[in-house]
Amino acid sequence: MKTFYRILMGIVFFLVIILGGIRFCLTSFFIDLEYRTPGFPEDQFGFTTHDRTQLAYQSVDYLLGNISDQDYRNLSFPDGRPIFNQRELSHMRDVRDLTVITMRIWYISLIALLLGIVLAFLLGWQRDLMKAGKTSATVILLFIFGVILAVILNFNQLFTSFHSIFFEGDTWLFYTSDSLIRLFPTPFWVNVFVAIGVIAFTLALILYFSCGWLLRKNKKEV
Repeated sequence: MKTFYRILMGIVFFLVIILGGIRFCLTSFFIDLEYRTPGFPEDQFGFTTHDRTQLAYQSVDYLLGNISDQDYRNLSFPDGRPIFNQRELSHMRDVRDLTVITMRIWYISLIALLLGIVLAFLLGWQRDLMKAGKTSATVILLFIFGVILAVILNFNQLFTSFHSIFFEGDTWLFYTSDSLIRLFPTPFWVNVFVAIGVIAFTLALILYFSCGWLLRKNKKEV
């Protein structure tokens, strides 16, 4: 039973930390940070920073399921032309479906983590919880090293591989004049991967040393 508990909590720690980094990137704070970062490419087709910010906010709300398909489809330029073409809308629906599932898993993982901590104290499994946390932190650190290395060596290949796993065919490829590319150019996605990596790395490092310290302290007390 303890072995199953350690494995389960190790998975929970992993999901909470990695998906937590993804959730951070789906915030207005991250969007503001991105568009105001020195050197971030301007839109050559006319979007101002304000335009991009507002449309990005609405895109994130759409991905999180906070606005409907019709509301997102109705976004338009001042002259009445739709902001997003059919191909872009189709891709965003796919991304939204994936995002909603991912966030549900994160929320369930948070609840599972809290229940796991309570269970550890009720059954005296604190050492098992700490061992699970330390092992999970080690796996996360190795995983993040691999992702960051892939970003440095060949981000385009990493980005392509990611899309080929989660999306069919070439439905995620667009022209540089398409609104999605204008809103979210390649540097944006590089920073998304980096942000998730930095957040996950930091939290995993804290988890690793915290669990290690608690294990040593518990051993001395015993």
